[in-house]
Amino acid sequence: MALCAEPALLTSTAQAREPARSVDIPAGSLSNALDRFSAATGISVGLPGDMPHVMTRRVAGNMAPGLILQELLAGTGLRAVQISATLYRIERAPKARTPRPAPSPPPPPVAPPPGTIIVTAQKRPQMLRDVPLSVSVLSFAPLARSRTPSSRDISLDLEGLAMTNMGPGRNRQFIRGVADSPFNGLSQPTVAVQVDDARVTFNAPDPDLRLIDVDRIELLKGPQGPLYGSGALGGIYHIVTRKPDFEGVSGSARLSAEAVQHGRPGTGAEAVLNLPLVDDRLAVRAVGYRFANGGWISNSNAKRGSNSAETVGLRLGIRWRPTDNWTVDAGFALQDINSRDSQYVTASDDTLRRGNSFAEPTDNDFKLWHGTVTGAIGALTLTSATSYVDHGFDYVLDASEAADAFGFTGPVRFEDQRHYAVFNQELRLASGGPDHWLVGLSYLQATTRGTAQVMNDAGAVQTVETYDRRVIEYAAFGEGTLRIADRLKLTLGARLFHSIAQDGTGDDPMVTPVRISKTILSPSAALSLDLGGRGLVYLRYARAMRPGGLAPADMAASRQFDADELSTIDLGMRRSSHDGRFSLSASLYHTRWDEIQSDYLLASGLVSTRNAGRGAIIGGEITTEWSIGKGFTLSAGGNAQSARLTRASDGGELDDRRLPVAPALAGRITLAKRFILPNEWRGQAAVQVNYIGKARLSFDEDLDRNMGHYSVASANAELSRDAWTLGVRMDNLMDVRGDSFAFGNPFSIRAAPQYTPLRPRTLMLSVARSW
Repeated sequence: MALCAEPALLTSTAQAREPARSVDIPAGSLSNALDRFSAATGISVGLPGDMPHVMTRRVAGNMAPGLILQELLAGTGLRAVQISATLYRIERAPKARTPRPAPSPPPPPVAPPPGTIIVTAQKRPQMLRDVPLSVSVLSFAPLARSRTPSSRDISLDLEGLAMTNMGPGRNRQFIRGVADSPFNGLSQPTVAVQVDDARVTFNAPDPDLRLIDVDRIELLKGPQGPLYGSGALGGIYHIVTRKPDFEGVSGSARLSAEAVQHGRPGTGAEAVLNLPLVDDRLAVRAVGYRFANGGWISNSNAKRGSNSAETVGLRLGIRWRPTDNWTVDAGFALQDINSRDSQYVTASDDTLRRGNSFAEPTDNDFKLWHGTVTGAIGALTLTSATSYVDHGFDYVLDASEAADAFGFTGPVRFEDQRHYAVFNQELRLASGGPDHWLVGLSYLQATTRGTAQVMNDAGAVQTVETYDRRVIEYAAFGEGTLRIADRLKLTLGARLFHSIAQDGTGDDPMVTPVRISKTILSPSAALSLDLGGRGLVYLRYARAMRPGGLAPADMAASRQFDADELSTIDLGMRRSSHDGRFSLSASLYHTRWDEIQSDYLLASGLVSTRNAGRGAIIGGEITTEWSIGKGFTLSAGGNAQSARLTRASDGGELDDRRLPVAPALAGRITLAKRFILPNEWRGQAAVQVNYIGKARLSFDEDLDRNMGHYSVASANAELSRDAWTLGVRMDNLMDVRGDSFAFGNPFSIRAAPQYTPLRPRTLMLSVARSW
């Protein structure tokens, strides 16, 4: 798991240390048996997927909880794995010395029913049904699917998540309308990206990590300042990868090909290998991939003028269990995205061509080193998490339309080279049990350095921006839960952190003479009512802040922008039926956002940062899933919100007060079917339709372009037999040309309209082999 110790298998020694419990659990379904087990022992039991439909025998007597579960699961092909003193997980028991069979065809990417999975984004293992805040979980199947999704693909499967569409490695994420700007300036994003225990973004764009060999995505909605600090105003996008498995050698390989209508073909290859080195003590897991995605927008005046992109990545994980109570996870990940050109057009959203003077390539190089040590100290769990990110982000733009602003004529080329680095060290101590608590200390250092230049055909070069920013944060944080009535709990949290920001000036990027420091308190409080083990009703309040800083491109007398603060009240519930076939989650939220930090465009086309004013967001969302029967599953969700600027920074009136990018209305519906064919073939098929409502581009009146208001459909099918899986997928079935994001080049956007059409109809084929 990302933020907790991976469970140790139950052993006779571990079971002997557990206090005996008196139980009498009658024979019946596994779901009922586990409910009775939890009621008798106070221990939670979770599953990483749907509840298996198996029967258990009667278990009665006075014995350790581990032995109770062992007796319950005897003959079912399942086993119990201990995560902590008060939490177990049920999973498939491995078959000794036999090849792993191919898994059942995976379901489409829809959220599993609440209460059946464990989440860790709150920095401890929890049953989803017990988490008193709005969180969506997207579970991934064990093997290849009909696609390898990117972050933007995931935004179609998780309610409340919106993204820009500037291109791979250039996008920004927003949750529940907490959107400040579409432009990639130096302000912190409102969503923090986490990979397991590692904070991987501070003020960089989303690295768009390919989601291969990933267990799940956890989307925490609303301010997460108490546990994560600054940069979490809107929430957390948490990627949980699969860890090395001690049980045996296993792996998979997948080849894919795609054909883009009106565009170019693409190819992909990926592989996963799990290798135990020492029985039950040491294992490694490696992932490698390369994708060449075909472009669909042509630049008639540029050589190799297409927005095709190549993505190459590698991930290596090592798991060492020196003792039964301690686990060490370490790893390395890298990904390189090279895009040949931008993906916008200027004539209309019906065309797929434009005529820039030259191509606008992007290079996004991401590297991550991380290590986590977790172990038991008596009844407590100690976690030490260390990570370091090295992230390069370079891009080229055609600045010819703004040549006069820089004293040039003719074609002008803009080159921006940025380097981000994030070091994070965190130490946490947590208790177990229903009345849990967690305390921790954190140190974070984030640096941003770079240079932006413009140059003409004659070779004249002018440096227009230098980046040299270092931010250091020291923090102490904690959260605890108290039972104040039979089914009523109170959860309180707070984070006290001190932020020091240093900004460079002049020609020497290593000089940092300007220093801004601020001490910030981010609290949270939640009341939660247990609905008899089948769901939860919660009321949560939370607050988060972003420190201020300097705007490097703003040549005004005062370049400083102030800290902004956001607070949210969230009323929600999640509920599942007794048999687990139907689940529902819904919430209503109200957000107040003061002194909104927003990146904006100067007259020259350069990006600066300012305080835009005060905003308010009112919204609601709903997600439901229903296992209809006969292999059919229906899933649907949607959100509606009013996200507006209630007061401009100068007190002036605005014609359009909507906050940028996030749509006012969005929804999805998915119908999936599992089936069995002759000759031991098994399969699944699904169709999904998404609606993205209207949105706007920017606060600026001359950039207030509309976007969104389109529907897009996709379909996929997979067949599996033995170790082979065949997949087919069609995206954008109706070849919709909706304007997904009305912005591409900041230097020419004022001169002419710009459009970012959706990728046209795309057919993808794949074949995978597991062992």
